[in-house]
Amino acid sequence: MNSELFWNERCALSKEQILFYEQNIVRHTQAINEKRHRPIGWKYYQWLTLIFVEIYLDRFFGNREGMLADLNAFARRFNRHWDDYADVPPYNEDDLNKLCMQNATGSGKTLLMHVNLLQYRHYCARHGKDKELSRVILLTPNERLSEQHITELRESDISAGSYLQSRGGLFGLAQGLARVDVLEITKLADQEGPNTIATRSLGDQNLLLVDEGHRGMSGKEEGVWFTRRSDLCAKGFTFEYSATFEQAVQASGNADFENSYAKTVLFDYSYRWFYEDGFGKDYQILNLPESFEQTQSLYMTACLLKFYQQLRIYEEKAKDFEPFNLEKPLWVFVGSTVSSGKMSKDEQIVATDVALIIQFIADFLDNQQVALQRMHQIITGKGQDTGLLDKDGNDIFAGAFTYLARAMNGGETAHTLYRDILARLFNHAAGGHLSLTRIKGESGEVALQVGTSETPFGLINVGDAKRLCDHVAEVAAINGTRLSVEDSDFTEAMFGSVKDSTSPVNLLIGSKKFVEGWDCWRVSTMGLMHVGRSEGSQIIQLFGRGVRLKGYEWSLKRSGHSHAPLRPTFIEELETLGVFGIEADFMEKFRDFLKEEGLPGNERRKIITIPLNVTYDFGKKLKILRPKRKSSDGKEYDFKKDAAVPTVGDIPDHMTLRPVVADWYPRIQAMQSRGSSLATQKDKVSLGEQHVALLDYDTLFFELERFKRERGWYNLNITKAGIKRLLGDPSWYTLYLPATHLNPATFDGVLLLQQVATELLKRYCDHYYNYRKREYIEPRLGLRDLTPDDDNIPREEFYQLIVDGDEEQVIQGIQQIKKDLEQKKDDLLKVGDLHGCNFGTHLFQPLFHVRRGGKITILPVALGESEYQFVEDLKKYVDENIKNPKSKIANCELFLLRNLSRGKGVGFFEAGNFHPDFILWMLMGGKQYVTFIEPHGLLHEGPASEKVLFHKRIKDVEGRLEDPTVVLNSFILSWTRYPQLKWDNTQDELEDMHVLFMTNDRDNYIDKLFARLRGMCSERSAYHYA
Repeated sequence: MNSELFWNERCALSKEQILFYEQNIVRHTQAINEKRHRPIGWKYYQWLTLIFVEIYLDRFFGNREGMLADLNAFARRFNRHWDDYADVPPYNEDDLNKLCMQNATGSGKTLLMHVNLLQYRHYCARHGKDKELSRVILLTPNERLSEQHITELRESDISAGSYLQSRGGLFGLAQGLARVDVLEITKLADQEGPNTIATRSLGDQNLLLVDEGHRGMSGKEEGVWFTRRSDLCAKGFTFEYSATFEQAVQASGNADFENSYAKTVLFDYSYRWFYEDGFGKDYQILNLPESFEQTQSLYMTACLLKFYQQLRIYEEKAKDFEPFNLEKPLWVFVGSTVSSGKMSKDEQIVATDVALIIQFIADFLDNQQVALQRMHQIITGKGQDTGLLDKDGNDIFAGAFTYLARAMNGGETAHTLYRDILARLFNHAAGGHLSLTRIKGESGEVALQVGTSETPFGLINVGDAKRLCDHVAEVAAINGTRLSVEDSDFTEAMFGSVKDSTSPVNLLIGSKKFVEGWDCWRVSTMGLMHVGRSEGSQIIQLFGRGVRLKGYEWSLKRSGHSHAPLRPTFIEELETLGVFGIEADFMEKFRDFLKEEGLPGNERRKIITIPLNVTYDFGKKLKILRPKRKSSDGKEYDFKKDAAVPTVGDIPDHMTLRPVVADWYPRIQAMQSRGSSLATQKDKVSLGEQHVALLDYDTLFFELERFKRERGWYNLNITKAGIKRLLGDPSWYTLYLPATHLNPATFDGVLLLQQVATELLKRYCDHYYNYRKREYIEPRLGLRDLTPDDDNIPREEFYQLIVDGDEEQVIQGIQQIKKDLEQKKDDLLKVGDLHGCNFGTHLFQPLFHVRRGGKITILPVALGESEYQFVEDLKKYVDENIKNPKSKIANCELFLLRNLSRGKGVGFFEAGNFHPDFILWMLMGGKQYVTFIEPHGLLHEGPASEKVLFHKRIKDVEGRLEDPTVVLNSFILSWTRYPQLKWDNTQDELEDMHVLFMTNDRDNYIDKLFARLRGMCSERSAYHYA
C-alpha cells in the first residue's frame, strides 16, 4: 500500500502507523471477499472511514486516557473558534464507547459495518479483551431488513442468525464476538414474551451494531428505544449507521441527543458530498402544477409517460447499457403505513392518495380516447397549452419527452404509444379493466393486473390490505370507476422479488416502512404520497432508495463522472430519478431538505448545448502510437488473446536484475508496542526450505487467483507447483525482515511468514505479468496516421452544460460564454465557476473547466484544474510567440490533443500502464516531435517513479520505431510546488529529468518545455548532418 495517500510531513501519525492500519484494512477486506463472487473494491470515502475507525480503536484500546484528553483539548479549541454557537460539552469516558457513521444511502454502509466488526475483533484480541463481551447484536428496524443483513453477513463469511429464532437453542447462547445475533429493535421490551426480548436478559456487555441508527429519536418511541440500546452496551461498545443523524437530531429537538451525536459522529459523508462527487443518480423534481385540482389527470399522465419513456429506453438500448449495470426501471409511490383498527389522520390521507392513484390507472385503461388526447397534448404541446405550469409560470415537463417525441416524429402516433404502454408497462397488450387481487396472509400485499392477464404489473404494500381494498372499492363505486377487487388463496407474496429486474412488477405503491433499508437498484421514478410532518429524516430515506446506482464497472457513479470510454445516448434518462408528488406540503419539505444540504433543486434542469468542433482535416499526417494490426484479421495485437500464456514460476533474467523489494521493518515496528524500536541495521533475508514448509499453499494459490481476477489478468496461469518453484528460488526478490522472525515460535509468527510470502508473490505477479506484456506489445507498437475515427477524437457533436434552472446568474454566464465562443473570440473566458476557451492548436474545441464544487455539470467531462491550467498557459504562450521569428516555436506547427484514459487513449506499459493527459505534436524541419505531457501532482511519486523515468524509456520505444522523422518525448508538469516534494534532487536536476513546475514556475515552464524540444531539434540536426 502507498501510505503517502494519507501521510505527509505534517501528519500527527507516523507513516509506519498508517501503513499498519492499511494492512489491517486489506486483511479484513480479503476476509469479507473470501466467498464473494464480485470482490469489494473500496471507494475513497469508504477507505477514509475505515482508516479513522482504525485510528480510533487503536487509541481506545491502547491509550484511552490520552485520547480523552486530546478530544477535550480539541473540543476547547473548537468552542473557541465557533464562539457564536453553543459549546460542545466536554467528553467523559462514557462518551467514548460509541461511534457513528453518517453515510449517504447507497454509499455502502453495510459493508463498512462488516469491516468495523472485524476491526473491533482485531483490537479486542490484540489487547486481550476479546473474552469480556457477551455477544454481538445487530439491531434493525424490521424483519425483512434483518433477513437481508443475515444474508449479507454470511456473504462476508461472518457467522450470523436471528436471535429470536435461535433463542433457547445452541445458537442462542452467548458466543462473544464469534457470531452476530440479528434482532429487530421493535422486539426489545421490558418483559420477555413469545416475540419480545427482555432487554436486561441480554446484559450490558455487548458489541452493538445499529442499522438506521436515527430510529428512536422522535415519535412515540422517542427515548424508549434509545434507552434500551444504551442499556445493551453500557459496558460494551456501539457502532451506529444512518444517512440522516443530522435530520433526526434536528427533528427530535432534544439537546442531549444533539450533544451525544456531535461528539460521536466519526465520519460524515452525507448525501451532499455523495452527489457532488458524482455518485448515485441525478434527480429532477417534477413540481405539482399551480392548478393541481384542474390538471391532476394530465399531471399523472405526464408522470406515467415519464416512466414509460425510461422503461422503453432501457429495453430498446439494453445492449448499449450493459457495461453500466443499469437495472430495469421501477415506478414507486411511497407514503405512510395504513394499520389495522381506526385510521389515524395520516393513514386516512394515505388511503385517499392510494385511491387517487388507482382511480387514475383505472381511468387510463378504460378511457383510451381521453388518454390518447392527453398523451398527444403532453408530448407535442407546451406547458402553456396543457396548464402544467409551476407557480412561476415555468413548463414543468419542458424537454422531458425527447425520446418519445423522436418516436412520434419517426411515424409513431399516440395510439401506437398507447398500445406499447399496455404491453410494456401493464403487461397486457390487449388491455382491459383494472383488477386488484388481495393476497391472503400477513404480507399485506395487493397485486394489480389488467384484463385477463395473469401477470401482475403492479403491487401495493402499505399495511392492512383488506381495509385499503375496501376503501379503494368504496371510492371507485362513488366515482363510477370500473375495477374489480378479489381475494386469492394461492398467490405467493411478491415484494421480495420486486427488486430483481426479472420481476414483472413495474409499479410499486409501498409504505415507507417497507422502503426503509430496501436493497433495490431499480427505482427510477418516485411519487411521494403523504408522510407525517414530524418525520423529516424519512424524506432522505425515501429519496435515497431512488438515487442508488451501480454504475460503470460498479463505480456507483453517473456515466458522466465515470471513466466510461463511450457514453450511450439517452443514458441520462435512466441515471436520473424523477421525483413527483400528489401533496404540495411534502414536495415543499423535499425542496427544503435539498436546500439545507446545499444541493440544487433540479426542478427545472436547464441543458445548454454548445457545438463541439472537431478538426477532422488536420492538413498534416500526424503520427500516433498504436499496436500494429495483424495481417490475418486486421485487428490490433492483443496481449491477452494473442500472446503466449505467462506462467507463474517463470523467472526471466529481467527479474533477477531488477528484483522485487519488500521491506517489512516499518510494519514490524508498527506492530510492536509503542516506545520500542528495531535495530537501525536491517537484516536482508530469504525464505529457506524450513520456512516455506510452514506455508499454506492452498491459501497462497487462492489469494493469487483472487489477485489475478481483480486485475483482469485472465491469461495468467497460476499453479501450486509454480508457487513452490518461486519460493524455492530467492533470486527474484530482496527481503528485509528481522532474522528473528524467520524462526516463529507461535501461530502468529507463522501467520506473519504467510503474509510475507503472499506479498512477495503478488509483487512478483505484478512485475512478471507487466514485463511479459511489455515484452510482447513493445515490438508491436507502430506509428499510425491520426484519423478522425481514432478513439481520442470525440464522437459527440455538442457539449451539454447542465444546471439547475433556478441558477439564473449561472445560466446567464453560460449563455455569455456560449455567445463569445460562437463569435470565435480567442480570449480565455471565465464567468463564475466556468472557464472556457477556443484554442485552435487543440484538435477539438472549445475546452472547458468547472471549478470543483461548481454548480455546472459538463458532458463530455471537462478538463481538471491542472489540465486546464496547462491549456491556458500554452494558449497564452502560443498567442504571444507564434509570430515572433526569434521565439522557440518559430517556423513550426503545433497540434494538441487530450489523451483519454485506459481503454481508449495511448498508454505505456513501460511506465505502469501510464496514460499521459495530452499529446503535443511539434512539426518542424520535416520531423514530428511527438511529446506526451502529464500535468499532475507528484506528492505520491518519487524520483524513481515509473512516470518520472519514462522520459528515458520512451527513447527505447523511439529506437524500435526506426523512423528518423519521428522524435518521442515525455514531460511531467508538476502541480506540486518544488519545495513540497522533499526529494533529494535540485530543481535543475528535476528539469533535466523532464519534470517542470507549473505552479511555482508558471511564467517559465512552457518556455522551458519548448527550449528542451528545440534543443533536441538542434541535436538531431547536428547528428543528422554529421
